[in-house]
Amino acid sequence: MNWAYQMMRHTPNVENWAAASWIVRNAYYDTNFRFFVRDLQQVPGFFPKSEWTASLLSSNLIRLERRWPLYKNWLFQKLKNDPPDVLHAHFGPVGCHYLDLAQKLNIPLVVSFYGYDFQRLPFEKPQYVARYQELFAQAAAITTTGPFTPKLLEAQGCPPEKIIPIQLGIDLDKFTRHFREKQPGKLNLVQVATITEKKGHLDTLEALRLALRRCPNIHLTLAGEQQDKVLANKMKHFIKANHLEQHVTWLNALPHDALPEFFQQFQVFIHPSCTTEKRDTEGSPVVILEAQATGLPVLATHHADIPAQVLHGVTLLLTPENNPAALAEGMEWFYWMEDAEYQGFSAAARHHVEVNFDVKKNGLKLNSLYKTILH
Repeated sequence: MNWAYQMMRHTPNVENWAAASWIVRNAYYDTNFRFFVRDLQQVPGFFPKSEWTASLLSSNLIRLERRWPLYKNWLFQKLKNDPPDVLHAHFGPVGCHYLDLAQKLNIPLVVSFYGYDFQRLPFEKPQYVARYQELFAQAAAITTTGPFTPKLLEAQGCPPEKIIPIQLGIDLDKFTRHFREKQPGKLNLVQVATITEKKGHLDTLEALRLALRRCPNIHLTLAGEQQDKVLANKMKHFIKANHLEQHVTWLNALPHDALPEFFQQFQVFIHPSCTTEKRDTEGSPVVILEAQATGLPVLATHHADIPAQVLHGVTLLLTPENNPAALAEGMEWFYWMEDAEYQGFSAAARHHVEVNFDVKKNGLKLNSLYKTILH
């Protein structure tokens, strides 16, 4: 994942070893890392360049690994005579799976929670309620992405003294500010997110429908992999039923390194995250930081750690969750905004990310956590 890779790469004085039951050679396959590659992937052709190109095969292999941990046992043999100093597991269930490996190697375990693992996983798979209790008791530290999400873990029994919020960061050298002009009476919106319920796409579309009544010159671009096919079909039906075709452009997932240039054509980024019936939540959507870094103001919701990523009324507007009418008001406000006021939002967005979400600064915080645990 982009955010985990960026934090690993920018944590100073750390030698990164990467282990996973399925490894993809995508943009985050860093040749400076040491990879532990399972025997199966030694076969030619078993290194896909995208997680989507082999998602079914990889998900089945991961399910198999949970039942018969062949890769974990193989990894122990590789590490037992030369173990790492710290085992850092990304996502709660990964921490559960590798907890016994850390114990066998006699090294501390750090676990980072990011989103669906906070509440959705224990809700859908109750066996994780007990597994989380063991994880919370045995892990050396649990990291979250901001100040709100620790409450979700505390409510499930995690000792508060073990929870260390470490905000994610972005590479500001890649996401530079782009200067845009903003004419009142015109608005180009964009939402970049995987098509899943917690991203709030249906709220985005309903807000657009409402805003167009008084703001006819709005265009929305959606970009993201259609992970939830049922939701994607609902969105397509909504667009057609409400005659929004000329106001909506829908793209597939974009390469991450294409985002800085892609953002240049838009004036506002929208991301109305929400908690689903299955209790799925966000942590801190990194794309919000990336958009702000390029000078894009944001329309978002009071959800998870998003309020810690932004400055309401300065870099963006925050609305309640599941409230398309409030989102529509935000669209209308930006629609009529004059260029001078808009430039203030744009500059503030960039400055906020520079001060608080520079990955080089936040990588130092992760390094400090490792040192504290080891000493």
